[in-house]
Amino acid sequence: MSGWEASKRRMYDVFGHVPRPERMDGCPHCVEPDEERCLLAGPVESVRAEALARYAAKALTTWGGVAELRYFLPRLLECAATDAFGYPDPEIVLGKLAAADWLAWPVDERDAVTEFLRDWWQETLLHYPAHPPPDTVLCALASTGMDLTPCLTAWGRLDTDATITHLYDFVLTGMSDRRLTNAFWNRGDPAYRQVLAWLTGGPAAAAVEAAFARQTSEPMLELLAAVQPALLPPDRR
Repeated sequence: MSGWEASKRRMYDVFGHVPRPERMDGCPHCVEPDEERCLLAGPVESVRAEALARYAAKALTTWGGVAELRYFLPRLLECAATDAFGYPDPEIVLGKLAAADWLAWPVDERDAVTEFLRDWWQETLLHYPAHPPPDTVLCALASTGMDLTPCLTAWGRLDTDATITHLYDFVLTGMSDRRLTNAFWNRGDPAYRQVLAWLTGGPAAAAVEAAFARQTSEPMLELLAAVQPALLPPDRR
């Protein structure tokens, strides 16, 4: 079992004590009476993504509260991590965690969620192409309010072709004029500043320089050379 699969299993185990809701109150203009029946008919692990998507979009705003979110959370995160909903986007789904103040939940629940999210990031870096791509995943993780330092550190190793190619793609499509382009980024959020500082303030450029010294693949060297100018701090350009 991979680390990501193990962390997914742990999340289901940790949140398994959360009682199944008897019903889920929602805005009468947004949610049909008894619409939750298909979501509560069986184990949470077996809820179909297409059935859960509507709840995922409306959770905490017009359908249900924190108790319901905690019950569905393992399945919600599992579906978001594989982009199984189509809509809502992973950034929207993971933003529900911040809205539910998850960092104040019991320590075992916080640890289980954190482990899953970090392993999702590791799984993303491991494969190229990845779906969802790192641009989406990193923005989604940022929306939770979690510390992104371990994620950026892992990326900065640039020790595989996949991590180098992901960085190349991110610089081409996820940045413009030293800004992050994903529409879900909150430019006033500390996570936005953290990621931008890592990319353009020196750490990513240093990682590229270190990768140059040990890389022997000509295609990877070309990608590193292509991204380096965009990552250099202003005083080194």
